[in-house]
Amino acid sequence: MAHGDPDGTSGTSGVSRRNALLRGGAVAAGLGTAAVGVAALGPWSSNGSGGQGVVDVREHGARGDGRSDDTASLQRAIDAAGRDGGIVFLPPGTYLTGRLTLRSRVHLRGSGGDATILRLRAGANSAILESDGFSKLAGTRSDQGITLFSVRDLTLDGNKEQNPAAGYGLRVYGYGYEISEVIVFNCRNDGIVSEWGPAGALPAPSHQMEARLSAVRTHGNDGHGINFHGPHDSMFINCLTFENGASGFRLAGDSMGTSMVNCHAWGIKQNISFDLAATGISCSNCYADLNGGVGVRISRNDIRWIGGLVLGYNHTDPHPEIGIQFVPGVQPEEPSGCLVESKVVNCGTAAVDFGAERGLSSVRVSLSQPGAVDADGRVIPGTGRGWIGTPPPTTLVEITQGLGHPDKNLVVRPSFDLRAEAEPSRPGDGSVRVFARDVGGRTQLCALFPSGAVQVLAAEP
Repeated sequence: MAHGDPDGTSGTSGVSRRNALLRGGAVAAGLGTAAVGVAALGPWSSNGSGGQGVVDVREHGARGDGRSDDTASLQRAIDAAGRDGGIVFLPPGTYLTGRLTLRSRVHLRGSGGDATILRLRAGANSAILESDGFSKLAGTRSDQGITLFSVRDLTLDGNKEQNPAAGYGLRVYGYGYEISEVIVFNCRNDGIVSEWGPAGALPAPSHQMEARLSAVRTHGNDGHGINFHGPHDSMFINCLTFENGASGFRLAGDSMGTSMVNCHAWGIKQNISFDLAATGISCSNCYADLNGGVGVRISRNDIRWIGGLVLGYNHTDPHPEIGIQFVPGVQPEEPSGCLVESKVVNCGTAAVDFGAERGLSSVRVSLSQPGAVDADGRVIPGTGRGWIGTPPPTTLVEITQGLGHPDKNLVVRPSFDLRAEAEPSRPGDGSVRVFARDVGGRTQLCALFPSGAVQVLAAEP
C-alpha cells in the first residue's frame, strides 16, 4: 500500500492494511520473539515520521554497535511514535544509552532478549527506561501517569560497574501496560520499579488499570529484582528473579489484589524471595528457592500462598533460613486472614515463623525439615524427616465427605491444649494415648502405645 492510498489497497493486489499486518506483522502484533525486520511488516513500516506504523530506530540514526551513544537517536524514535501511538522496533544489536523517556501508546519491540540489548552508558547513573513524569508522580498516589504502552523481547543491562551512583532497568508510574519476554540485570538499584495510585475507575474508553508481566527475568541487581507498588489487580505469569541484592519479588504499596502464577525466585544473595507487603495478593504454584534468608514474607491481610514449594538449604546461624514468615504490617491487626497451603523443605531455622500473625489465618504445610536438635547437636527422635532405615514418615489422609454436621454441612476442627503431666497409664489394645510431658524444662508431645513404648511426636527445641 502506498502511504497515500486512502482505501488500504495498493495497485491491483487488493491486499488490505489489516491483511498485510496479519501476514507479516509478528513484531507489530506483539506476538513474536524472532528477529523480524521492519521490511517484513510491509505497508505498516514507516519512513520514521511516526504515527500509524512502525518506527525503526535505525532510521533515526541508532547504530546498536555497543560503542556509539544512541540516546538521542532512540529518543527521537520513541517521540516520533508517541505523537499518535505506534511501534518502535529495535533490530538486533547493543544500544548504549542514557535515560529514555517512555510515552503513552508507544510499544517497544526488540528482536529477542539475547539479540536486542539496551545498555546503560557509563556515568549515566539513571534508569534505562523511565515513564514520562516519573520523578514528579512517584510517591503521590496520583491516578495520572502513562498508559497503553508495552515493552517486550529485549534486554536491559544496567552496567552497574560503570554506573556506581545509581541505575535502574525500568521505572514506571502508570497503568494498563504490558511487559513480556524482557530480561533486566546488572543494575545498581532495582531491576524494575512500578508504581501507581489506588484509583479504581478510569475514564472511557479504558477497560483496565492492571499491568501484565509475563516471562520477565531479573537477576544480578543490587536492589530488588522487581519492586512493584502498583497498579493494583495486576498479573505476573511465569516470571523469574534470582540473585538480587534485596528481595526477588517485592509487592507493596498500592499493588493490592495482584495475582502471581508460576513465578520463581532463587539465589543466595536475595534476602527474601517473595516479599508480600500489600493486601489480597495471591500466589499460585510459585517457587521460593532460598539459600539463607526468607522464602515468603507476609506482612498484610488476606494474602494467599497456594501450592508451590519453599525450599531451603538447611542454613542456620549466622545465616538464618525461614520458609514462611509473618512479620508486623502497617496496621496493628496485620497480618491476619491469610491462607497458606504449601510444602516447605529443609529450612534450617524454621519452616513457619508465626511471630507476628494476628489470627484468622489458615496455615497448612507439608514439612520435610532437618529436625530439632538437643544440646549436643543430636536430632531429637520423632522430629524431622524420616531417613533410610527408620520408620516411614506419616502421610496425612483427610476425609470429610459424610462426616459433616447433618444440618450445617461442615466439619469443625477443635483447638485444644495438652498439659504436661506424669506419664499416663497405658492405653487399651488397639489404642494410642497422646500426652505431653516435660523433660529438662522442655515440652514434648508423645504417643504412648499399649506395649508401653513412647514415641516423641514433637519436641520443644
